[in-house]
Amino acid sequence: MRRLFVVLLLVLAAAASFAYLVRLDAGYVLIELHGYTVETTAWVAALLVLLGLIAFYYLGRALVLLADLLSRLFTGRSRRHGGFLERWHARRRSHTVRGVLAFAEGRWRAAVKQLARGARHADAPLLNHLLAARASAELGDRELAEGFLQLAREVPGAQKAVALAQAEAALARGENREALAILDGAALDPAAQPAGIALQLEALERLGEWARIGALLPQARRQKVRPEAMLDAIEDRAYRELLSLEGMKPEALRTAWEAMPTGARQRPALICAYASALARAGASDEAAAQLGVALKRGWDPELVRAYGLVPAADPRRQLALAESLLAGHANEPELLLALGRIALRNQLWGKARDYLESSLKLAARPDTCAELARLCEHLGETEHSRALLLRAVRGSVGELPALPMPGR
Repeated sequence: MRRLFVVLLLVLAAAASFAYLVRLDAGYVLIELHGYTVETTAWVAALLVLLGLIAFYYLGRALVLLADLLSRLFTGRSRRHGGFLERWHARRRSHTVRGVLAFAEGRWRAAVKQLARGARHADAPLLNHLLAARASAELGDRELAEGFLQLAREVPGAQKAVALAQAEAALARGENREALAILDGAALDPAAQPAGIALQLEALERLGEWARIGALLPQARRQKVRPEAMLDAIEDRAYRELLSLEGMKPEALRTAWEAMPTGARQRPALICAYASALARAGASDEAAAQLGVALKRGWDPELVRAYGLVPAADPRRQLALAESLLAGHANEPELLLALGRIALRNQLWGKARDYLESSLKLAARPDTCAELARLCEHLGETEHSRALLLRAVRGSVGELPALPMPGR
C-alpha cells in the first residue's frame, strides 16, 4: 500500500510538471507529406512518437510470440534463441520456482503468493494449485486452501490428486473421520495412488479401526507404502488390539487367529497376545500349549515370560518343557523367573526359591523381587520379605531423594 501511494505521488508530480511545461511553451510542429499537412504542438508530437514506439514494441513482441506458437504447432520445436521471449518465459517460470523454494523452506505466505502468480502462466498449473493449497492450510486459511483445490479440480485428470491433498489437509487438522471419508469416496487405485493407502492407514490407526487396518495391510505391503518394519509394528498393534477386545470367546479368538497372515502368527509379540487372550477367556491350557509350541521353534524372552504367567492343566509337563530350555539359556533371568513361577504351581517351594534367587542375582527386577517376597512371606520369613518388597519398590520408582524423616 505504501509503495502504491509513492507511485501515485510520482505520477501526479510528473503530470503536473508536464502540464506546466506545456503551458510555458507549447512549441510548434508542421509535417507536410504528399499533399497532407499536419500541424500540432511539440509536446503532442512527442507524446504521439512515444505512444508509437510503445505500440511498435508490443506489436513486435506479439509477432514473435505468434511465430513461436506457430513453430511449435507445426514442427513441435520452439523458435526461441535466447532473446526476450526466452526471458519472458523464464520470468514467469521463476514465480513457480520461487514458490516451490518458499514452500520447502516453510515460508507459507510467500509460497502462496509466488505459486499463485506462477500458476497464471504455467503450462501445468496443477502443481502450483496443490502446493498453494497446502501452504494455505499451513497458514490456517481453510477457505483459501479450498479455493486453490477448486482450481486444481478444473485440471483434467486431477480429481484423485486433489482428493489426496484434501485428505492430507484434513489429517493435518486432526479431522480423521473426514479424511477417511474423502479417501473412501475417491475410489483410489492402490497401484496408481499408493499414497492413498498410506493416508488411509494413518487415518484408520488414529480412529482405532483395527479390523480395516488388517484388511488393508496386504495392499500396503505390495505397494511398499512404508518400511517393512513399520508395517510389522502397525500389524502387531492392530492384531493385539483385536485380540484384546472384551468378551471374546475362545472360538472367536481362534477364528481371528486363523484369519491372520502366516507371517504374523510367527511373531512372538502376537503369539503372546493370543495366549494372553486365550487365558483371559478361560482357555489357559490351550494358551500354554501355543506358547510351548512356539518355544520349541525358537528361543524368545517374551515367549518365556508369557509361558511362566499362563497356568497349564499339567504343571509338571509345563515345568519339564521350561527346564529343557536351561541347556542353552541357564543364565537368562527371564527363564529363571518363569521356572520359579511354574515351580510354585507344582508346589515345589524350595526349587521355586532357588530359581527366583538365581534370577534375582542376574537381574534385580521388581517383579522377581515381588515374587520372592511373596514366597518368603508364606514361608514365615517376614523381615526378608519386607526387605525384598522395599527393593522391588525402589526398582520400580528409583532412588528416593534424601529427606528428613520423623524419629521413632
